[in-house]
Amino acid sequence: MKRLAISALLVLATSSPAWALSSDTEQPIYINADTQELDMRTNVVEFKGNVVLQQGSIDIRASRVVFERNGAEGREVIRAFGSPATFQQKMDDGTFIRGRAGRVVYTTHNSYLQMLDSAKLEQSGSTIEGNTISYRIDQQKLVAESEQGGRVTTVIQPSAINSQ
Repeated sequence: MKRLAISALLVLATSSPAWALSSDTEQPIYINADTQELDMRTNVVEFKGNVVLQQGSIDIRASRVVFERNGAEGREVIRAFGSPATFQQKMDDGTFIRGRAGRVVYTTHNSYLQMLDSAKLEQSGSTIEGNTISYRIDQQKLVAESEQGGRVTTVIQPSAINSQ
């Protein structure tokens, strides 16, 4: 796999200096869906149909979401599936970072988001596209990767560069 973290970080660095709302990951998680199935033995809940997950300004939308909670460790993993599944989060300056992919995996305890299968992330008109985009929300660190033989594509808008 090819890594192109430099271009991914360049997009975020050249856009207006804004950080994700730090209070988001401290907020409760709300999930709405057409149906819900709970397995109490494994602490796994599956939501299907028009799923909307919100935590503060974090918004994930998908056709199916699987929510797993490990009670002993207090860890939660959210897996969203869609055509595509989408992610967005409000920045401190009021702008949004938005993403989409075939699958989105969000691990709450370390604020880690992975977008898999034709991933795209956009902020202030600049974009990053690759097979996989990994994003540490709390640290504002991002890595984009392509499949073997593929490429990562980054588009940086002039307004983002000129505003520096």
